[in-house]
Amino acid sequence: MKIGDKVYLKAVGNMARGRKELLIKESEITKIGRKYFEVGGGSKPIKFFIENLKQENGGYAANWELYNSKQEIFDEEEFKQLLRDIRSKFNTYGVVNLTLEQLKRISEIINE
Repeated sequence: MKIGDKVYLKAVGNMARGRKELLIKESEITKIGRKYFEVGGGSKPIKFFIENLKQENGGYAANWELYNSKQEIFDEEEFKQLLRDIRSKFNTYGVVNLTLEQLKRISEIINE
């Protein structure tokens, strides 16, 4: 990590609330200290802890998550969506709309 490195910020929490699409901002590291580094210039840079890459927000909820590439963000979002889809298929007490063959294939995959 050094000054000038490009990073990508994904809106989370209140910053993401009500949005139908992801908000992703490209930025760069502008300052590095002992505990924190800053992203983005201007009047309001965003501070992140060096140790865990979490936003330092004075005890309030974070508005941004930090990533090294856009692909990391897209992969994480795809993972979450697939997990939601799979859970929705099995999170039921009623009839599961899967055939015996589909259940056998799922069983083979998860028991590898």
